[in-house]
Amino acid sequence: MTTDTVERVVVGVDGSAGSVAALRQGAREAARHGAVLCPVYAWAPPGGEAADAVSPAPADVRAHWQRAAATVVRQTCEAAFGPAPPGTVLRPRAVRAAPGPALVALAHDPGSLLVVGTGEHGPLHHVLHGSVSRHCLRHARCPVLVVHPTPADHRVAPVPNGRPRMDAPVRRPDDAPAGPSPVAAGR
Repeated sequence: MTTDTVERVVVGVDGSAGSVAALRQGAREAARHGAVLCPVYAWAPPGGEAADAVSPAPADVRAHWQRAAATVVRQTCEAAFGPAPPGTVLRPRAVRAAPGPALVALAHDPGSLLVVGTGEHGPLHHVLHGSVSRHCLRHARCPVLVVHPTPADHRVAPVPNGRPRMDAPVRRPDDAPAGPSPVAAGR
């Protein structure tokens, strides 16, 4: 079953200039169709899911990753729209999953439009990780729009290299265990 009605515009975001351009175009498409705008940041833990499966991160580190992912979505929306969101219904999400498969899964119905930006990653990145836009074009069951960034998108991108930092939080001194430090105890 196919439909010409777009009810939901799913946009892949990662803070890069390409994702800012995709989000701006996605907002125009959502407004044109009276659709819901869904910016989505798909993320994996530093080191990947395999490393986290072998040595799972503590709950506070996982919570930090989730907050960092939500920040990427928020900052990309702010870069694209400024302090005022577009005149459409906005439903941002951060999901722990591989970007290509996550975007295809979220834009699964015929009433969806999937919008992705072109990346600025080098050839080695594409060999090792593949291209999100190519994955979406190959596997999506809805229309896919690929958007190229403009110089203005490069100026406002919150993550210029397209790789948000997801490092574990640094423990504050007040989080240290009680008792003498190992250095003081060895004197």
